[in-house]
Amino acid sequence: MSVSANQTVRAQGAGSRRALPVDAGITLYQATLAFIERTSGASEGYGTSTPDSGNNNFAGVVVEECDNSGGSAGDETAEVFTEGGFVLEGSGFSQDIVGDTAYASDNYTVTPSSSNTTKIGRFSEYISATKMRVDIDVLP
Repeated sequence: MSVSANQTVRAQGAGSRRALPVDAGITLYQATLAFIERTSGASEGYGTSTPDSGNNNFAGVVVEECDNSGGSAGDETAEVFTEGGFVLEGSGFSQDIVGDTAYASDNYTVTPSSSNTTKIGRFSEYISATKMRVDIDVLP
C-alpha cells in the first residue's frame, strides 16, 4: 500500500547516499522508495514516488522528507540511500523467498512478483509474513 507520510528508517548497514532532483509536484517521504522517472518529456530523469508499473528505475530509500509539491522539476533535491539492508513491507512473505529478487509495487510495498513492478534488490532476511529485509541494489 502506497504511503503518504514519513516512515521510520529501519536499516542495517545503510551506506552510500546520492542526491536526487525531485520532479514537480512530488513529495518523497522519509524511509519510502524513490524512483527515477523514465517517461519521455520534461519529467524524465527526475525523482518520483511511483514505480509506474515497472517503467521507472529504482533510485533508493529516502533519507528524509523532500517536498517539491509546489515547485518545478529540480527545485528540491532529496537524499537517498543507495546501499544497505532495509526492513520493508508487503504480504505473504515466507522463509523460502530469501535470496529471491525483490520488486516494488509502490513507494512502500515490496513483492517477489516481477509483474508490473520495479526491481529494487534481493530479499535477505525473513522477519514476518509482512516484513522482509531487502538488500537494495540501485543501478549506477
